[in-house]
Amino acid sequence: MKNLFSINKTDNPDATGFDENPYLSKTVSEEVRTKLKGAFSIVEEQTAPKEPSEEEKALRKKGSRYWLICLFCLMGAIVLFFGGSRAGLYGAMPYLHILDLALLVCAIAFNFKARKINRKLTEAQNAGFAFDFSEASKRLEEAAAEAARELGVPETALTVDVFPYHYKIKGNTILRVGKAGKFDNLAVSVFIKDEKLCFATAQELFAVPLSEVKGFREYNEDFEMDMWLKPEESDSAKYKEFGIRKSGFLGRKGHGYFGLRIGGEFEVLIPCYDWAPVKALLAASGVT
Repeated sequence: MKNLFSINKTDNPDATGFDENPYLSKTVSEEVRTKLKGAFSIVEEQTAPKEPSEEEKALRKKGSRYWLICLFCLMGAIVLFFGGSRAGLYGAMPYLHILDLALLVCAIAFNFKARKINRKLTEAQNAGFAFDFSEASKRLEEAAAEAARELGVPETALTVDVFPYHYKIKGNTILRVGKAGKFDNLAVSVFIKDEKLCFATAQELFAVPLSEVKGFREYNEDFEMDMWLKPEESDSAKYKEFGIRKSGFLGRKGHGYFGLRIGGEFEVLIPCYDWAPVKALLAASGVT
């Protein structure tokens, strides 16, 4: 079956647009699209990696030298202590104790200097990223609210994660992009309006007649997501029963997702932790 949120990356590996399908009902105006893009661009520009300054480059080199000297002094102290002890040199040459202590003091001193430089580099990097996130967030919220109004998203709509499908075409074969079970999850608004099950992204509205919702199938498989999108933590009371585990810094792993069948040809993949409210919404409209 085709994923309703399919993204063809055959010609452009950075493509984000969904394939055309008969359920695409509406898109936001170019004006709102521009506002959304502008709000995202602010964050992207400010958080993009910046070329280190000459001062930062010099600090890195200096810090590296200090770490090497620290390591050299520490290793020298260790070798001298164990080697001298085994050879019985400390009795004949008591000044070796002073040399050993001096090497340890030097190691500590250069370790301190290297850490101080690391702190300076961290402060410089943080200063480079210091900008008003609240302003960017405000602009994004305003643009998103305007988009929701254009798409007719009610305030009572569910917010649900779905799994898009990234693929490329090679000859007559469709190949999935990414490893099996790895998904780039997307938060969408879900609601029923005019006898249609609606999925709203930030820019599009997909409307499926309830008569074309053909049930679902359960995927008893593991899944991994690039990023956890919920305001509550994955190990909070709300999601604890689903056993979601951390995967790296932002990603999460879990087990089990559902494919909501549409029109006999399409499906929407919904993770286990968001399936129950969607199922209840459909049941309330007489769809099982």
